[in-house]
Amino acid sequence: MFGKRFGKRSKTAGGQVGLTVVNDSVTAVHILSQAGQAPKLLARFDGPNQDDGSALAAWVTAHRLQGAPAALTLDYGDYVIHQLEKPDVPAEELRQALRWRLKDLIDYSPADAVIDVFEAPPARQKRIEPVQVVAAQASRLKPLVARLNAAGLALKRIDIAEFALRNLLSRALGSLETTALLYLRPQRGMLQICREDQFYFARALDLGLEALSYAAHGGAYGGLSDVHDRIALEVQRTMDYYDSYFGHGPVKTLVVLGRGDALQQLVDYIRNALGLSARLVGPADLLSGLDDPDSVAEAMPLALGGALGIV
Repeated sequence: MFGKRFGKRSKTAGGQVGLTVVNDSVTAVHILSQAGQAPKLLARFDGPNQDDGSALAAWVTAHRLQGAPAALTLDYGDYVIHQLEKPDVPAEELRQALRWRLKDLIDYSPADAVIDVFEAPPARQKRIEPVQVVAAQASRLKPLVARLNAAGLALKRIDIAEFALRNLLSRALGSLETTALLYLRPQRGMLQICREDQFYFARALDLGLEALSYAAHGGAYGGLSDVHDRIALEVQRTMDYYDSYFGHGPVKTLVVLGRGDALQQLVDYIRNALGLSARLVGPADLLSGLDDPDSVAEAMPLALGGALGIV
């Protein structure tokens, strides 16, 4: 299910829709993919995650998006992803075997897990055959899917944040070289490495936008330079692990998603500290047709990346 198409593609609406639910809010974008160019924004929605989905349904109706192909990107915390050794079982038994291997890695019954399996990139020294396993709680996921379908959208994909951000690199920015991507949220961050449209691995950070802002104004964390140091150190450790484990050579560039002076200062610091090509990528770099980039929701990259996965 995750990162894969299901159902027939609708022909009743142009473009595609990506959505994500973060806390109590829904962010959605209706885009038109353009070969060799940034996708074009046709409409966007930022509203409450209501139990009846009425606000989203009204947006779908207003923009005549009934039947439009849609992708839902799950937010961090709504799923788990683990790299596990591939069990020696027939292909038709693989998911079931992995389901029970997850029992100690999830806080709900394996019987209530929706899982999907993806091939993992091979290591430099191949000792085992790993697979990437994604699991989400079915009893939490089904009501959300039902609301999206009830709103009139034709749900074609369910993605996870790591895969959505990979799509941004390869399909919105056209980057196929080895790239590290840093996505900071208010209280946490995620750093991942991709190469040629392949997600390799991700590392969670316990620092986010609030830490940057707080330290910049003389708060805790040891000052802004300490926050910069800690994030730069995580970037270096992540790149070193990628180089040693996969053996594809060094990371070529770092992309930091977001906007604003605080993030630009972080980019400049990492560039100077690590000697790494680094750049800040904001909403206007990912989408054409934005009338007010500063009003874009912080979760927009997840919605956009999901939409770009619809082919």
